[in-house]
Amino acid sequence: MNAFEIVSAILLLIACIVLVVLVMLQESKDKMSQTLTGGTNESYLGRNSGRTLDAMLAKITKVAAIVFFVLTILVSVFTVYIK
Repeated sequence: MNAFEIVSAILLLIACIVLVVLVMLQESKDKMSQTLTGGTNESYLGRNSGRTLDAMLAKITKVAAIVFFVLTILVSVFTVYIK
């Protein structure tokens, strides 16, 4: 293994761990209790859902997933052309 493969493997491992942690930090989207009881989402958190911690985690998770996939594609392309 050359230095590029080692560095890229470490970067992919870090990106993977960050993505898993971000997904696990998010709250479940299963709202069956509201569906059964007829509850609505007209609360302060419902109206300001873009500013909550869950919304920020969702945005950061999307960015981390894009970084992970782009990094994976770049590593695979560079590995093919470097050898």
